[in-house]
Amino acid sequence: MSMISVYITTIVLVVLLALGYRHLASRPKKLEVRGTSSRNDFCIIDIRDYISSHRSPYPNAENIPLSYLNREMKERYACRKEILLITDDFRGARLAAKIIRKKQSQTIYYVQP
Repeated sequence: MSMISVYITTIVLVVLLALGYRHLASRPKKLEVRGTSSRNDFCIIDIRDYISSHRSPYPNAENIPLSYLNREMKERYACRKEILLITDDFRGARLAAKIIRKKQSQTIYYVQP
């Protein structure tokens, strides 16, 4: 009886660790932008709403608000480079990274302008 409980406990721990690792792997990484960083290394997606994006535009960014991102990823968006998200908060970056990773497996970074 005790050997069965050891096996069950081990299996549960392995499953929990696997799920935890998957959750951590989907988190975007914060990119510290320095004066001469190359924007050509990234596909830049501005996930802020249209008004915020218009008021403070980010160079070479394509504005796809977070509410439209899932549809755009399904319909047309494809990028072979690493992805840089322009966002107002980490929560938005995390949600966008989850949506993007369903379709693509690039490294995802974010910045808050």
